[in-house]
Amino acid sequence: MDATARCVLGMDLGTSSLKCVLMDESGRLLASAVRPYPTQSPRPGWAEQDPADWLVALRGAVDELRSMTAGTVDRIAAIGICSAAHIPVLLDDAKRVVRPAILWSDQRSGDEVAALAGTHGDLLAHTALNDAGCTWTLPQLLWIWNHEPDALPRTRTLLSSKDYLVFRLTGEAVMDYGSAAATLMLDARRRAWSPELLGASRLPPDAFPRLRHALSIVGTVTGEAAEAFGLPAGIPVIAGTLDSAAEMVGCGLLAPGAAGMLRVGSAGGAMTVTDRAAFHPGVITYPHVADGRFYKQAGTNACATSLKWLRDLCRSLRGTDGPEFTYETMDRLAAECPPSAEGLMFHPYLQGERAPYWNPDLRGSFTGLDLRHGWPHFVRAVMEGVAYSLRDCLGMFEREGLTMTSAVLSGGVVQSPVWSRIITDVTGLETRTIRHGDSALGACMLAATAAGLFRDVEHAVARCVVPEDTLRPDPARRDVYAQAFPRYQATARFLDEMARKSGG
Repeated sequence: MDATARCVLGMDLGTSSLKCVLMDESGRLLASAVRPYPTQSPRPGWAEQDPADWLVALRGAVDELRSMTAGTVDRIAAIGICSAAHIPVLLDDAKRVVRPAILWSDQRSGDEVAALAGTHGDLLAHTALNDAGCTWTLPQLLWIWNHEPDALPRTRTLLSSKDYLVFRLTGEAVMDYGSAAATLMLDARRRAWSPELLGASRLPPDAFPRLRHALSIVGTVTGEAAEAFGLPAGIPVIAGTLDSAAEMVGCGLLAPGAAGMLRVGSAGGAMTVTDRAAFHPGVITYPHVADGRFYKQAGTNACATSLKWLRDLCRSLRGTDGPEFTYETMDRLAAECPPSAEGLMFHPYLQGERAPYWNPDLRGSFTGLDLRHGWPHFVRAVMEGVAYSLRDCLGMFEREGLTMTSAVLSGGVVQSPVWSRIITDVTGLETRTIRHGDSALGACMLAATAAGLFRDVEHAVARCVVPEDTLRPDPARRDVYAQAFPRYQATARFLDEMARKSGG
């Protein structure tokens, strides 16, 4: 690489790890580094993280990039950041973190959701273009008000997880429109805070940061941040956006059309771009980075999380004897098993569920178990169960007139040929993958556009988005799954009904 060539740094603060990527002016990825951090679950259904762990991860990732690419970090032209949605960070008057950050997957705020639906349901639908649910920041804040009465009175600033990193790098407290939408307090059409919804939060209006477009340069790396994180001082930092929005950019999905996305990371779901500022019950609406547009998401809570749970369970049962139980092993086992896992079916409701049930008390299950079934069946059933859940999400799109006939497949699932094939056959959609098509690439593309390396986001897509593999549904396997899917839905409805009767 030219010793004078500029590059950009993209950061994706995910649910379980921080990924940092360096990209050059041509759109070529130079290096990447990943650092994990822990999630605490003080009670069942709770999920929290200490923002201090994110800062440790950032320093570690930057140090690794320096060791991998001599001199490149010193030529960074801009930094772009994205993060998982709905993760609030509360700061006091000294800018210290008030309490751990509640994750989007946390299910504790069910009572607050019910109360909001009763008092503000129409306003949320008309203004925020979304329903209340445990995943959103507003009910999380109300839970804190009801159960930790000293926390909100001490809060002077509300940021999202991504915006907390921006603040630590630049000293500027800002928020992009997508992250603001994830609080459930944005007037989505005006792209401004809703005074009525801010009032419902119990926080003072001045606790909410200035809103900026994702491409806006909001500050530069301060001297203090340079020393703390091993970055040169003075690098421009953009506002950034949600990981899902960045991934839409990284996969080239900027305009409405029949193509959408099936995203399978820790969580997952179906996403599609629209020009319509409309409320669709049970479907999440976020502002798109492309001006004036939105994207719709029907999300499911436990995708790769389900497979990781099974892997860890297998490891604990097998002990230390024998070969390690890896994802590659699971791929091989799943390939040994016929479609529909000889009747074994899994519902991936390990963390409650969002679309289409929006029930924090919903729990997962295996059904159809008999003496034939072994580890290959269990692995394939988990992969198929996540695929059925995605198909359930697509059903919400179909009912709302949001048609998808093909999809970019993104997330960790693209590393598994077997699971990618299962999702293609279960959903019946043609799927394709994008080289490096993830949130971190999208964050790089946004930073490069803001720095003037690309004319606009469309130019960035033309330079950086490289299609790779395409899969088409196999007619025979598609028919097998089509026959099994009604059973999946019937069982899901039963589980949903029982959970609502019993409270979990």
